[in-house]
Amino acid sequence: MDPIKIGWLGSALDGPGGGYDQIHRLAFEEAEAEGILDRPVEFVLHAENGLPQGSAKNATDGFRSLVDEGCIAVAGAYSSDNAITVGPLANELEVPLISWAGTDRLAGPYCFRLGNGDCGGDAALVVSWLVRRGHTRVAVLSEISPNGEEYFRYFRQECRRHGVSIAAVETVSQSPDDLATNLANLRRVDAEALVYMGYGMLAAKGLLREALDQLAWDPPRIMSTAFMWYLMGFDKFEGWVGIDQFDGRNPRSLAFRDRFVARYGQDPPMWPNAIPVLAYDTARVLVEGLFRAPILSGPGVKAGLESIRFMPSTTGGDRTHIACSPYEHGMFRGDWLLYGRVRDGKLEFEDLFEA
Repeated sequence: MDPIKIGWLGSALDGPGGGYDQIHRLAFEEAEAEGILDRPVEFVLHAENGLPQGSAKNATDGFRSLVDEGCIAVAGAYSSDNAITVGPLANELEVPLISWAGTDRLAGPYCFRLGNGDCGGDAALVVSWLVRRGHTRVAVLSEISPNGEEYFRYFRQECRRHGVSIAAVETVSQSPDDLATNLANLRRVDAEALVYMGYGMLAAKGLLREALDQLAWDPPRIMSTAFMWYLMGFDKFEGWVGIDQFDGRNPRSLAFRDRFVARYGQDPPMWPNAIPVLAYDTARVLVEGLFRAPILSGPGVKAGLESIRFMPSTTGGDRTHIACSPYEHGMFRGDWLLYGRVRDGKLEFEDLFEA
Protein backbone atom coordinates (compact mmCIF):
# COMPACT_ATOMS: atom_id res chain seq x y z
CA MET A 1 0.00 0.00 0.00
CA ASP A 2 1.08 3.57 -0.60
CA PRO A 3 2.06 5.29 2.66
CA ILE A 4 -0.13 7.92 4.27
CA LYS A 5 1.75 11.23 4.07
CA ILE A 6 1.81 13.55 7.08
CA GLY A 7 3.43 16.98 6.82
CA TRP A 8 5.48 18.80 9.45
CA LEU A 9 5.92 22.54 8.95
CA GLY A 10 7.84 24.59 11.46
CA SER A 11 11.01 25.73 13.10
CA ALA A 12 10.32 23.41 16.03
CA LEU A 13 11.52 20.58 13.78
CA ASP A 14 15.24 19.99 13.61
CA GLY A 15 15.27 17.69 10.61
CA PRO A 16 14.96 13.95 10.03
CA GLY A 17 16.34 12.01 12.96
CA GLY A 18 16.45 15.09 15.19
CA GLY A 19 14.93 15.28 18.64
CA TYR A 20 11.44 16.42 17.69
CA ASP A 21 11.31 14.07 14.72
CA GLN A 22 12.20 11.28 17.16
CA ILE A 23 9.28 12.29 19.40
CA HIS A 24 6.83 12.20 16.51
CA ARG A 25 8.11 8.84 15.30
CA LEU A 26 7.88 7.37 18.80
CA ALA A 27 4.16 8.19 18.93
CA PHE A 28 3.55 6.65 15.51
CA GLU A 29 5.64 3.56 16.34
CA GLU A 30 3.60 3.04 19.50
CA ALA A 31 0.37 3.36 17.53
CA GLU A 32 1.58 0.81 15.00
CA ALA A 33 2.55 -1.61 17.78
CA GLU A 34 -0.93 -1.21 19.30
CA GLY A 35 -2.57 -1.94 15.95
CA ILE A 36 -4.09 1.55 15.68
CA LEU A 37 -2.31 2.17 12.36
CA ASP A 38 -2.57 -0.62 9.82
CA ARG A 39 -0.69 0.91 6.90
CA PRO A 40 2.65 2.73 6.53
CA VAL A 41 3.01 6.45 7.24
CA GLU A 42 5.56 8.74 5.61
CA PHE A 43 6.66 11.97 7.26
CA VAL A 44 7.35 14.92 4.96
CA LEU A 45 9.35 17.62 6.76
CA HIS A 46 9.60 21.22 5.62
CA ALA A 47 11.42 24.03 7.43
CA GLU A 48 8.92 26.85 7.78
CA ASN A 49 11.26 29.86 7.95
CA GLY A 50 8.20 31.96 8.66
CA LEU A 51 7.52 35.03 10.76
CA PRO A 52 8.91 36.85 12.67
CA GLN A 53 12.47 36.15 11.43
CA GLY A 54 11.47 34.80 8.00
CA SER A 55 8.45 35.71 5.88
CA ALA A 56 4.77 34.96 5.59
CA LYS A 57 5.37 33.74 2.03
CA ASN A 58 7.83 31.13 3.26
CA ALA A 59 5.16 29.75 5.60
CA THR A 60 2.40 29.59 2.99
CA ASP A 61 4.74 28.22 0.31
CA GLY A 62 5.81 25.52 2.75
CA PHE A 63 2.26 24.48 3.51
CA ARG A 64 1.36 24.42 -0.18
CA SER A 65 4.41 22.29 -1.00
CA LEU A 66 3.44 19.72 1.65
CA VAL A 67 -0.04 19.49 0.18
CA ASP A 68 1.44 19.14 -3.31
CA GLU A 69 3.55 16.25 -1.96
CA GLY A 70 0.31 14.46 -1.01
CA CYS A 71 0.10 15.20 2.73
CA ILE A 72 -3.44 14.81 4.05
CA ALA A 73 -2.73 16.58 7.35
CA VAL A 74 -0.05 19.04 8.47
CA ALA A 75 1.25 20.02 11.89
CA GLY A 76 3.00 23.37 12.00
CA ALA A 77 2.63 27.12 11.65
CA TYR A 78 3.26 26.93 15.39
CA SER A 79 3.40 30.64 16.20
CA SER A 80 0.37 32.91 16.03
CA ASP A 81 1.64 35.11 13.21
CA ASN A 82 2.27 32.09 10.99
CA ALA A 83 -0.99 30.43 11.99
CA ILE A 84 -2.90 33.57 11.03
CA THR A 85 -1.12 33.46 7.67
CA VAL A 86 -1.41 29.75 6.89
CA GLY A 87 -4.88 29.09 8.33
CA PRO A 88 -6.85 30.51 5.37
CA LEU A 89 -4.77 28.36 2.99
CA ALA A 90 -5.57 25.22 4.99
CA ASN A 91 -9.27 26.06 4.69
CA GLU A 92 -8.92 26.71 0.96
CA LEU A 93 -7.00 23.48 0.23
CA GLU A 94 -9.11 21.40 2.66
CA VAL A 95 -6.13 19.91 4.49
CA PRO A 96 -6.21 20.03 8.31
CA LEU A 97 -3.61 22.21 10.01
CA ILE A 98 -2.75 21.46 13.65
CA SER A 99 -1.08 24.52 15.17
CA TRP A 100 0.27 25.44 18.61
CA ALA A 101 -0.85 29.05 18.16
CA GLY A 102 -2.47 30.92 21.03
CA THR A 103 -4.48 33.34 18.90
CA ASP A 104 -8.23 33.39 18.38
CA ARG A 105 -7.49 34.34 14.78
CA LEU A 106 -6.65 30.77 13.79
CA ALA A 107 -10.13 29.88 12.62
CA GLY A 108 -12.04 27.87 10.06
CA PRO A 109 -13.12 24.31 9.31
CA TYR A 110 -9.59 22.97 8.70
CA CYS A 111 -7.79 24.83 11.51
CA PHE A 112 -7.16 22.89 14.73
CA ARG A 113 -5.40 24.17 17.83
CA LEU A 114 -3.31 22.34 20.39
CA GLY A 115 -2.37 25.65 21.92
CA ASN A 116 1.08 26.29 23.31
CA GLY A 117 -0.84 28.79 25.40
CA ASP A 118 -3.96 30.83 24.76
CA CYS A 119 -4.05 34.60 24.50
CA GLY A 120 -7.32 34.92 26.42
CA GLY A 121 -6.61 32.05 28.80
CA ASP A 122 -3.12 33.30 29.64
CA ALA A 123 -4.51 36.69 30.60
CA ALA A 124 -7.14 35.11 32.87
CA LEU A 125 -4.52 33.01 34.64
CA VAL A 126 -2.14 35.95 35.04
CA VAL A 127 -4.81 38.12 36.68
CA SER A 128 -5.94 35.24 38.90
CA TRP A 129 -2.35 34.80 40.14
CA LEU A 130 -2.04 38.53 40.84
CA VAL A 131 -5.30 38.69 42.79
CA ARG A 132 -4.59 35.57 44.85
CA ARG A 133 -1.31 37.12 45.97
CA GLY A 134 -2.79 40.51 46.74
CA HIS A 135 -1.21 42.38 43.81
CA THR A 136 -3.98 44.76 42.72
CA ARG A 137 -1.86 47.58 41.27
CA VAL A 138 0.47 46.45 38.50
CA ALA A 139 2.85 47.74 35.84
CA VAL A 140 2.74 46.22 32.35
CA LEU A 141 5.39 45.76 29.70
CA SER A 142 3.26 45.47 26.55
CA GLU A 143 4.91 44.20 23.37
CA ILE A 144 3.90 45.09 19.82
CA SER A 145 3.37 41.69 18.21
CA PRO A 146 0.33 39.64 17.18
CA ASN A 147 0.36 37.83 20.52
CA GLY A 148 1.28 40.89 22.56
CA GLU A 149 -1.63 42.93 21.27
CA GLU A 150 -4.12 40.10 21.83
CA TYR A 151 -2.78 39.30 25.30
CA PHE A 152 -3.12 42.91 26.41
CA ARG A 153 -6.67 43.26 25.11
CA TYR A 154 -7.77 40.27 27.18
CA PHE A 155 -5.62 41.36 30.13
CA ARG A 156 -7.39 44.71 30.40
CA GLN A 157 -10.75 42.92 30.41
CA GLU A 158 -9.64 40.58 33.20
CA CYS A 159 -8.18 43.45 35.24
CA ARG A 160 -11.46 45.35 34.96
CA ARG A 161 -13.41 42.25 35.98
CA HIS A 162 -11.28 41.56 39.07
CA GLY A 163 -10.49 45.08 40.23
CA VAL A 164 -6.82 45.17 39.28
CA SER A 165 -5.45 48.64 38.50
CA ILE A 166 -2.94 49.08 35.66
CA ALA A 167 -0.68 51.76 37.08
CA ALA A 168 1.52 52.14 33.99
CA VAL A 169 2.10 50.63 30.57
CA GLU A 170 5.31 50.73 28.55
CA THR A 171 4.82 49.71 24.92
CA VAL A 172 7.88 48.19 23.24
CA SER A 173 8.85 46.41 20.05
CA GLN A 174 10.37 42.94 19.97
CA SER A 175 13.77 44.67 19.63
CA PRO A 176 13.59 47.75 21.88
CA ASP A 177 16.35 50.34 21.82
CA ASP A 178 16.71 50.62 25.59
CA LEU A 179 14.63 48.15 27.57
CA ALA A 180 16.18 49.24 30.87
CA THR A 181 14.71 52.73 30.39
CA ASN A 182 11.27 51.25 29.73
CA LEU A 183 11.50 49.17 32.90
CA ALA A 184 12.80 52.14 34.89
CA ASN A 185 9.69 54.07 33.86
CA LEU A 186 7.56 51.22 35.16
CA ARG A 187 9.49 51.00 38.43
CA ARG A 188 8.81 54.67 39.15
CA VAL A 189 5.06 54.11 39.58
CA ASP A 190 5.78 51.85 42.60
CA ALA A 191 3.38 49.10 41.45
CA GLU A 192 3.02 45.85 43.40
CA ALA A 193 4.01 43.56 40.52
CA LEU A 194 5.35 43.57 36.97
CA VAL A 195 3.54 41.85 34.09
CA TYR A 196 5.05 41.08 30.68
CA MET A 197 2.60 40.56 27.80
CA GLY A 198 4.40 39.51 24.62
CA TYR A 199 5.58 36.69 22.39
CA GLY A 200 8.72 36.12 24.44
CA MET A 201 11.73 37.19 22.38
CA LEU A 202 12.62 39.84 24.98
CA ALA A 203 13.02 37.06 27.52
CA ALA A 204 14.46 34.41 25.19
CA LYS A 205 17.24 36.75 24.06
CA GLY A 206 18.10 37.56 27.66
CA LEU A 207 17.11 41.23 27.28
CA LEU A 208 14.66 41.19 30.19
CA ARG A 209 17.17 39.56 32.52
CA GLU A 210 19.88 42.05 31.54
CA ALA A 211 17.63 45.08 31.99
CA LEU A 212 16.33 43.97 35.41
CA ASP A 213 19.88 43.23 36.55
CA GLN A 214 21.03 46.64 35.31
CA LEU A 215 18.34 48.30 37.42
CA ALA A 216 18.84 45.91 40.37
CA TRP A 217 15.04 45.53 40.32
CA ASP A 218 13.51 42.29 41.60
CA PRO A 219 9.72 42.79 41.73
CA PRO A 220 7.12 40.02 41.90
CA ARG A 221 6.65 39.30 38.21
CA ILE A 222 4.66 37.12 35.88
CA MET A 223 4.41 36.61 32.13
CA SER A 224 2.20 34.75 29.67
CA THR A 225 3.22 31.51 27.93
CA ALA A 226 6.16 33.49 26.63
CA PHE A 227 7.53 31.82 29.77
CA MET A 228 8.02 28.59 27.83
CA TRP A 229 10.93 30.16 25.99
CA TYR A 230 12.80 28.97 29.08
CA LEU A 231 13.95 26.30 26.67
CA MET A 232 16.53 28.95 25.63
CA GLY A 233 18.00 28.83 29.14
CA PHE A 234 16.46 28.92 32.59
CA ASP A 235 18.95 31.58 33.70
CA LYS A 236 17.23 34.12 31.42
CA PHE A 237 13.95 33.64 33.32
CA GLU A 238 15.26 33.76 36.87
CA GLY A 239 12.62 35.00 39.29
CA TRP A 240 9.74 34.90 36.82
CA VAL A 241 6.46 33.09 37.23
CA GLY A 242 4.78 32.25 33.94
CA ILE A 243 2.05 30.25 32.31
CA ASP A 244 3.39 26.77 31.59
CA GLN A 245 2.21 23.39 30.30
CA PHE A 246 4.67 21.05 31.99
CA ASP A 247 3.57 19.36 35.19
CA GLY A 248 6.12 16.85 36.46
CA ARG A 249 3.37 15.25 38.56
CA ASN A 250 1.47 14.15 35.44
CA PRO A 251 2.18 10.40 35.24
CA ARG A 252 1.74 10.40 31.45
CA SER A 253 4.48 13.01 31.08
CA LEU A 254 6.89 10.97 33.17
CA ALA A 255 6.00 7.76 31.35
CA PHE A 256 6.62 9.47 28.00
CA ARG A 257 10.06 10.51 29.16
CA ASP A 258 10.86 6.94 30.26
CA ARG A 259 9.76 5.49 26.92
CA PHE A 260 11.77 8.08 25.01
CA VAL A 261 14.89 7.24 27.02
CA ALA A 262 14.31 3.52 26.47
CA ARG A 263 13.93 4.06 22.72
CA TYR A 264 16.73 6.59 22.10
CA GLY A 265 19.06 6.37 25.08
CA GLN A 266 18.75 10.02 26.11
CA ASP A 267 16.26 12.52 27.50
CA PRO A 268 13.81 14.26 25.17
CA PRO A 269 15.14 17.56 23.78
CA MET A 270 15.84 20.16 26.48
CA TRP A 271 14.04 18.13 29.15
CA PRO A 272 12.30 19.13 31.37
CA ASN A 273 10.05 21.51 29.47
CA ALA A 274 6.62 21.66 27.91
CA ILE A 275 7.57 21.46 24.25
CA PRO A 276 8.51 17.74 24.08
CA VAL A 277 5.21 16.67 25.65
CA LEU A 278 3.31 19.02 23.36
CA ALA A 279 5.13 17.56 20.34
CA TYR A 280 4.26 14.06 21.51
CA ASP A 281 0.57 14.93 21.96
CA THR A 282 0.51 16.54 18.51
CA ALA A 283 1.67 13.29 16.95
CA ARG A 284 -0.84 11.30 19.04
CA VAL A 285 -3.67 13.55 17.86
CA LEU A 286 -2.66 12.98 14.24
CA VAL A 287 -2.68 9.22 14.88
CA GLU A 288 -6.21 9.44 16.30
CA GLY A 289 -7.35 11.57 13.39
CA LEU A 290 -6.09 8.95 10.93
CA PHE A 291 -7.59 6.07 12.93
CA ARG A 292 -11.00 7.75 13.11
CA ALA A 293 -11.02 9.11 9.54
CA PRO A 294 -13.87 7.66 7.45
CA ILE A 295 -11.69 8.20 4.37
CA LEU A 296 -7.96 8.89 4.10
CA SER A 297 -8.18 12.40 2.68
CA GLY A 298 -8.02 15.92 4.05
CA PRO A 299 -11.77 16.06 4.70
CA GLY A 300 -11.62 12.54 6.14
CA VAL A 301 -8.89 13.43 8.65
CA LYS A 302 -10.86 16.56 9.57
CA ALA A 303 -13.85 14.36 10.42
CA GLY A 304 -11.60 12.00 12.35
CA LEU A 305 -10.11 14.81 14.44
CA GLU A 306 -13.58 16.16 15.19
CA SER A 307 -14.60 12.82 16.71
CA ILE A 308 -11.87 12.75 19.41
CA ARG A 309 -13.23 12.79 22.96
CA PHE A 310 -11.57 12.47 26.39
CA MET A 311 -8.15 11.53 25.06
CA PRO A 312 -5.72 11.60 28.04
CA SER A 313 -3.11 14.33 27.62
CA THR A 314 0.63 14.21 28.25
CA THR A 315 0.62 18.01 28.27
CA GLY A 316 -0.58 19.95 31.31
CA GLY A 317 -1.87 18.65 34.62
CA ASP A 318 -2.93 15.05 35.12
CA ARG A 319 -6.62 15.85 34.58
CA THR A 320 -6.00 17.43 31.18
CA HIS A 321 -7.63 15.73 28.21
CA ILE A 322 -7.97 16.34 24.48
CA ALA A 323 -11.24 16.59 22.62
CA CYS A 324 -12.76 18.16 19.54
CA SER A 325 -16.08 18.61 17.74
CA PRO A 326 -17.24 19.99 14.37
CA TYR A 327 -17.51 23.55 15.71
CA GLU A 328 -14.89 23.57 18.47
CA HIS A 329 -11.32 23.05 17.29
CA GLY A 330 -9.47 24.19 20.43
CA MET A 331 -8.52 20.71 21.58
CA PHE A 332 -7.14 20.95 25.13
CA ARG A 333 -9.50 20.65 28.10
CA GLY A 334 -8.94 20.87 31.86
CA ASP A 335 -5.70 22.01 33.53
CA TRP A 336 -3.76 22.37 30.31
CA LEU A 337 -2.42 25.74 31.40
CA LEU A 338 -0.75 26.10 34.79
CA TYR A 339 1.89 28.14 36.60
CA GLY A 340 5.63 27.53 36.55
CA ARG A 341 8.48 29.40 38.20
CA VAL A 342 12.22 29.58 37.58
CA ARG A 343 14.15 29.73 40.83
CA ASP A 344 17.90 29.21 41.27
CA GLY A 345 18.20 28.27 37.61
CA LYS A 346 15.64 25.45 37.82
CA LEU A 347 12.07 25.03 36.62
CA GLU A 348 9.54 24.53 39.41
CA PHE A 349 5.84 23.75 39.39
CA GLU A 350 4.12 26.78 40.91
CA ASP A 351 0.39 26.03 41.01
CA LEU A 352 -2.78 25.18 39.14
CA PHE A 353 -5.40 27.76 38.22
CA GLU A 354 -8.11 28.51 40.75
CA ALA A 355 -11.04 30.81 40.00
